[in-house]
Amino acid sequence: MKNGKKIVTALLALTCIISGIILASTPAPKFYRIEDFAQLDSLLQQQFQDSGIIPSQIQSSIIHVDSVLTRKEYRIEVPSRFSKTMFHIELDKQLSPYGLETPARVHFPSRDMNIYVYHDKSVLRTIRLTTDPELDSLQTQ
Repeated sequence: MKNGKKIVTALLALTCIISGIILASTPAPKFYRIEDFAQLDSLLQQQFQDSGIIPSQIQSSIIHVDSVLTRKEYRIEVPSRFSKTMFHIELDKQLSPYGLETPARVHFPSRDMNIYVYHDKSVLRTIRLTTDPELDSLQTQ
């Protein structure tokens, strides 16, 4: 019985040491900070471009939330073959290091998607992806 307890204790100590080494050698995640809304808009424009969305597909407008608060909204028409889910995944990968969240809502049966860019429980931007079958002939990257 005492030999079994010694073996278990030794194994526990060994796993703690290995866990400590792994923890110490893992680099800390890098977090960045959005300095202003222009930087956020620039990141969004870069993601649009990387996803093959051309400027003529994008309409932006300012939404008045109340007498003090406004928010920019992007309306983007995309072809049927455009993967809104992959766009959302890539957008989240790009914005999460800045502490931004990107929850989304899909509307059925149209499968249009609204993506909300959040920070500290505030919506900073809204991206509305809508399918336009007339764009199916559009050549994208």
